[in-house]
Formats: sequence, C-alpha cells, structure tokens
Amino acid sequence: MDVEQARYADDLELIDNCLNGDEYAIEEIVMKYQRKIYALTYRMTGNIEDSKDLTQKTFMQAFNNIKSFRKKSAFYTWLYRIALNLSLNHLKKKDRQNVELNESITAGRENPLSTIINDEQSSHLRDSIKLLPKRQKTAITLRAYQGLSLKETAEVMKCSEGTIKTHYHIGMKKLREMLKEIGYEIKS
Repeated sequence: MDVEQARYADDLELIDNCLNGDEYAIEEIVMKYQRKIYALTYRMTGNIEDSKDLTQKTFMQAFNNIKSFRKKSAFYTWLYRIALNLSLNHLKKKDRQNVELNESITAGRENPLSTIINDEQSSHLRDSIKLLPKRQKTAITLRAYQGLSLKETAEVMKCSEGTIKTHYHIGMKKLREMLKEIGYEIKS
C-alpha cells in the first residue's frame, strides 16, 4: 500500500468514526488538515484573520456535510474544494466591498485615494498572483504552494488534468512577464 492509499484508508476510517459520533475522529481530522487548509486560504486571501475564519468555516461546513462525502475521491481534495469555494466567495464579496469603497472615496474628488490604497501592497509576487484570472491563480496556488499533484488539483478544481496543466502554464507565463516588467525574474 503506497502513501496515497494509506492516507485514503486512514481518512475513510476517520470519516466512519465521525459519522458514528466519535469526537476524537473529528479532532484528528482537524489536526491532520488544519495547516494545509489554513495555508490554502491564506494564499488565496493574503489575510491572516480572513484565513483563520475561512479555515474554521471550512471544517464546520465539512463536518456539517460529511454525510454527503461520497468516498469516490480523496477526502482532502473534497476538503480543499470546500476551502477553495469559501475563499473564492469571500474574495468576490471583498471585491464588491472594495469597489464600493473606492467609488465612495473617489466620488467628488479630483485626486482619487484608490491610487494610494493600491500602492500600499507590499508583496510584488502576491500582488501579481492576485492579478491572474481565478482559474490560473487557483491552479498555481494548489500546485506550487499547496503541493497538490496534478490529479489532486484536477479533483479540487473539478476539471481535467490537461486543463490544470494549461491554467498552470499560462498563469506562470503571465507571472513571469508581470514580474519581469518590475525587475524580478522567476526561475522555471
């Protein structure tokens, strides 16, 4: 039995124990995946507090819906999918709020403060990743930062491995171009 199969079997046993009311199994799952889920939500949002909240919401949603896990794929890809969806929804909501804030700040002023707000971003890489289309950003985050395999990333994003390769390749190409423009170089 390889590592992947062992993790899958271990997760299935923990899930069965959760369904039978074993609180230790719930705690075990949280301990097993908490850091990875937090890392994913942080990479998606770039905000510590938002990431903590999204990590907690991920586990709450997972345990509230654990009966719907069909055991056809790995549990952690199902869990990642929940975290990813919560993160994307959070970002959509935050984008709407930022647009409203920027519109209210710039309304009736000749010097828009939105330029200052944008200049306060500290990390060029994080800023560049944020500019990518969501599918490319997600593929890069799951593959490069979370270390998911091509197959696992495809399961989380609910698309083919070929599609993941394309999103990742195009996203990395765009990142290299954006960073090269400001004097940074990404090695392959």
